[in-house]
Amino acid sequence: MSIHETLLNEIASNGVDFLFNYGCDRIDIETFLLDSVPFIDRQQRAINIVERVLIAHGKEKLLSYLVELARVEHGIRELEPWVRDHVVHAVLSFILGIYFNEKFMKPSYPVDHFQWKISGLLHDIGYPVQIARNILQPFENTVNGIKHDLGGVAEEVRFIVIPKNLDKLTNELSSLNIIQSRLEDWNLNIDVELVYRHMIETGKVCHGMISALALLWIIDLMYHKFNPARQYKDIYQTNSSINWNQMYFEDHIVSACSAIFIHNLNNKYFSAAKIDREIAPLAFLLKLSDSLQDWERPSLQNPIGIPASNYDIEVDNKKIIFKANLPNNRKQKIRHEINSCLIADDIRII
Repeated sequence: MSIHETLLNEIASNGVDFLFNYGCDRIDIETFLLDSVPFIDRQQRAINIVERVLIAHGKEKLLSYLVELARVEHGIRELEPWVRDHVVHAVLSFILGIYFNEKFMKPSYPVDHFQWKISGLLHDIGYPVQIARNILQPFENTVNGIKHDLGGVAEEVRFIVIPKNLDKLTNELSSLNIIQSRLEDWNLNIDVELVYRHMIETGKVCHGMISALALLWIIDLMYHKFNPARQYKDIYQTNSSINWNQMYFEDHIVSACSAIFIHNLNNKYFSAAKIDREIAPLAFLLKLSDSLQDWERPSLQNPIGIPASNYDIEVDNKKIIFKANLPNNRKQKIRHEINSCLIADDIRII
């Protein structure tokens, strides 16, 4: 049995359908997981699922804008078609996270369904910015290579992607400060301003940071439109079920964006304090799901990725057993990614 069959059986079979609570249609998920189609068709199915999930249950006005960001991520495949796809990956990570949330995190550390929809599906939408930097790299390398051949004394050329104003929210607030405060709530020893400035100075774009800041920037604008005074009371737009209470921004949106901000950080940033599911269940769930979603991810070396049939998973006696028919060095890389960032003695990769 492949991991796709296991996931479907565990979250939407035998009279149990956890998918509905996350805005998913069971048939959509079943065909996405089990049908054998060309990868380009699989990508389109993934973007359709993202759209349907994000507009489910009356949230279309809030989330339709975010779908557009996901569409941009989908559209850059022509620029770097071999890159590890992030649309199919996002949907697979989202489904894997539903399984973990229902079978492993509950009842002690459940993650809110809406928070998981935001972070699980949109944690990689900033990837086009990272792709833009990657596309510049060969040109930069060639120019500097010519300089070295000529024995030139000029300083090396650098092309740096610098996001401007992405960290500036309405009411003169800083998204970096807001995320910093949430990470402190989670007992994580990460200097948000420092890691963000380091990204800019080195020119090494972190799509996790970009994704988080872009989401927070857009949703903050929407709250500014519908609740400009940021009142802590229920506020509904006409003919809409969305509640613009500032409480939801601070509880749900900030937490989702903070989890996204740190999910792709270098492991060294967790050397002083790892992510603890008791304190930061959303950040734990995102990092776990993102790290274990290793199958069907195209790369330059493997254009179709490793098939789902090489993987399986189970939760047994409150422990996750991730079964991977892989070379030992690849399994060790996954173990290191998990163990260096998470407090996770009950997760085994075999």
